[in-house]
Amino acid sequence: MTSVLKIGGNQLDDPAFIAGMAQIVARMPDLPVIVHGGGKGIKSLQEKLGIEPRYVDGLRVTDAATMEVVAMVLVGQANISLVAALIKAGVQAQGFNGADRWLLRGKKFQHPGADLERVGEVAAVNTTVLKEALGAKVVPVIAPVLLGEDGGFFNANADRAAGAVAAALNADQVTFLTDVPGVLKDGSVITEISRSDVQRLISDGVITGGMAVKLNAALDALSAGVGKAQITNLEGLAQNSGTLVLA
Repeated sequence: MTSVLKIGGNQLDDPAFIAGMAQIVARMPDLPVIVHGGGKGIKSLQEKLGIEPRYVDGLRVTDAATMEVVAMVLVGQANISLVAALIKAGVQAQGFNGADRWLLRGKKFQHPGADLERVGEVAAVNTTVLKEALGAKVVPVIAPVLLGEDGGFFNANADRAAGAVAAALNADQVTFLTDVPGVLKDGSVITEISRSDVQRLISDGVITGGMAVKLNAALDALSAGVGKAQITNLEGLAQNSGTLVLA
């Protein structure tokens, strides 16, 4: 089974979370491709450098200075921390970013209401790189920094990047790992959610920000042929529970 596991940036500051994730991956019969975020670390470094974080619909506006911060955090600390945790758990792992053998080719993301500057979306995936790694029993750990045709970098939302990677691989499953057990309504997990449900709950303001981005990324992946999409936390990953997103 081919699967993609997206790990949220807010969890990367928690050593127990990272170690637990690595142990679960070590028990998987088929190794996944991992795509990770780094939002919390990026925001922290922005603030230290006097750069005010700005967001539109859950996406980080990325000017030139912010792009430098994104690259430092994602390709640097976030990526090597995950690789090290996997290695310690007995899993062979290797870090990648979009520039490695042009793994993730990027183009500017066109937001309908704002210019997000160097925010990009995945235009193409060099799946050969990922298949070679998986064939060698190595987990690819991908920082979603994209390489553009202009030679510059783009900051890609990790949820959208994970969905694009899953679609390119024609993956059986994409899992969005976060700090909540799934999509919540009135404090309870919605076990299954359809496209019409997502649109209604976003319109009603029940689903906002990052969760809305995750759900739309999941729906896009399903539309592109990915077999299954799920949103869950660490416990749900171990128990195969959470919110199942329906096409």
